[in-house]
Amino acid sequence: MKKPKPIWAILFGFLLCAYTTYVMLDVFVIKRPMQTNATEINLSLFATPSPGGSLVANNTPTPKEGPSPTEAPKPTDAPKPTDGPEPTDGPEPTTEPEPTETPTPTSEPVYFTQTPVSTETTYSNDHLYVSISEYREHDTQIHVAEIRLTSAQYLLTAFAKDTYGRNITQTTSEMAEAHDAVFAINGDNYGAREGGYVIRNGVLYRTVGNTNKKRDVLCIMPSGDFVFSHSNKATAQQLMDNGTWQALTFGPVLIDGSTIKVDVDTEVDYCYVTNPRTAIGMVEPLHYFIVVADGRTKKSHGLSVYELADFMQRLGCTKAFNLDGGGSSTMVFQGKVINFPTSEGSYYERGVTDIVYVK
Repeated sequence: MKKPKPIWAILFGFLLCAYTTYVMLDVFVIKRPMQTNATEINLSLFATPSPGGSLVANNTPTPKEGPSPTEAPKPTDAPKPTDGPEPTDGPEPTTEPEPTETPTPTSEPVYFTQTPVSTETTYSNDHLYVSISEYREHDTQIHVAEIRLTSAQYLLTAFAKDTYGRNITQTTSEMAEAHDAVFAINGDNYGAREGGYVIRNGVLYRTVGNTNKKRDVLCIMPSGDFVFSHSNKATAQQLMDNGTWQALTFGPVLIDGSTIKVDVDTEVDYCYVTNPRTAIGMVEPLHYFIVVADGRTKKSHGLSVYELADFMQRLGCTKAFNLDGGGSSTMVFQGKVINFPTSEGSYYERGVTDIVYVK
């Protein structure tokens, strides 16, 4: 009979068996992650093949571990918006005004027409407008022509028989017909005197000044304006150099600057106190009034120089000039004498040396 083993031998065997079992399990059963030291890694494992088949090292450096990132700060709560002021009520909207009716514009009068238009008292074409009216003042029949032009070149003059010279006469109506005038009046009757500047349609005919120093000169300029002169103020050549279109020597000046330049005692030489009169006035350049007053008859007493000036001022003339009057005073419109020319109280159209006309 064998002798039993001692206790310590049995325990030692048991421990040896347990240890052997643990080692076997640790080696062959339990899987553990492989730990390597980064410095012992063979860099050839990260090489890429070159076109020739050899390995070329990738030059990209291995990144070093940086410091551990710090946690981003937690966002702080956005401040709560403060309550704005309570909105106040805006002003009450004003009531829209009721639309008013647009006034109908008044059309401007048509003075000029592309084709001639004529009536018993008016005539118009593309550059001329004439309107005839009559007034009764101072026991006198007064004939008025309102004339508008587009240019002063249409305010024309003509000599009797188309000839410049002394005592060559023709009636106003005969000269008007010869020049196809729509409207004509007698002029300054230059040929009845030796002196007095004569410029007609831009041509200088007489340079001799007034033999009667009282005679004024009306210069009609290319603009249509009136300029008054006198032989002791300027020579005929100076008037020409200034561009004078027409120069008529008679007078006196009735109105200048809208002011009457004569008085109740003013009169023309060799003239009755009341007479037939012929005058030309300007409202503005190219807008004129021409007046012929009858006289020396029971029907028409005639006007004084002052009465003529006063009448033309009331027409709106800013400048006005007296022309030859008496038996010479004649107004022709569309081929008819429309006033009552007289000689010794009877109807008689006297021959004169020149006219002023439009057509």
